[in-house]
Amino acid sequence: MSADFDSLTNFDFSNSTVQLWVFKDSTTDKRFRAFYVQMDDNLNQQLKNIVQANVSRITEFDTYSYISQTNENSCLTINKSDTDFPTLQTLVDQVASEHRVTDKKDLVGAKGYVVKFTFDGETVYAVKRSTSTWKTAYSNKFVNMVFKNGELSGIQDRSFSIEKSFDFYVINETTFISNKRGFESAMGHSESFKQAFSTLQASPQFSSLFSDMGPIIEYVGTNSMQLRRMALVEQKNIYSRPNFISNLKSVNSARNWGLNFESDSNRIVPCEATVKTIIQVLLDHRLLSEITANTYDVPDAKQV
Repeated sequence: MSADFDSLTNFDFSNSTVQLWVFKDSTTDKRFRAFYVQMDDNLNQQLKNIVQANVSRITEFDTYSYISQTNENSCLTINKSDTDFPTLQTLVDQVASEHRVTDKKDLVGAKGYVVKFTFDGETVYAVKRSTSTWKTAYSNKFVNMVFKNGELSGIQDRSFSIEKSFDFYVINETTFISNKRGFESAMGHSESFKQAFSTLQASPQFSSLFSDMGPIIEYVGTNSMQLRRMALVEQKNIYSRPNFISNLKSVNSARNWGLNFESDSNRIVPCEATVKTIIQVLLDHRLLSEITANTYDVPDAKQV
């Protein structure tokens, strides 16, 4: 990923050729539909300026997880094969002239768009989900466009708009995410953490840890952040380690965490007062500082 990061940040966008593709969800197993949109030189140049401004601010990267976050100078990385992008890439790598938009209606209701920048045999795919961008509204956040004579043109007009940012970039085998929610929405990735909690609830190994799953299910509810946390619990799977319960009981007693256990079965007894702590423990996000001997709950943890 480090090599791909260098390739992204050093890419010669100024001298690249540019293609714009819009994509929509498909009801078939193909997942997406994609249409090539011809642009004039003015819009091509604006897109080059936009991508250069956005990529130039990225100076560091970290691994994507359900609860990881970006800052103003960072992005998250995930292998391209772990996303839906290869399916979309197959479509936008088709012969452009054979899939060209011929009618304005093909643009309306797009799920998002991909801008391909190609130079010296290498391609960067810059992707943006559609929010309210494909509408007749003018804002300084957008490059505004008009569709005329089969191509898009960038103008100062209340017509179609492209936002002056991208959600993620793909180069070689790596996806670099600058807007996590945009990436998850465009690629349908957000459904995975919802499914993960359902999988946890159905797992006998997980449910057998508790006297009653009810308080945990009620606490998580439909809250997006809590669902993300439970998806990470499922991913980390630390509850399946040998002696997990006996180790937890010992630390709970020594540190006065306040967790309760059934005397006969050693199962955890969740309640409204302890469920937050239980989730932190399952995430392995309740940490002890060896410097101060203080215990902390952290939003995320990276092993060193």
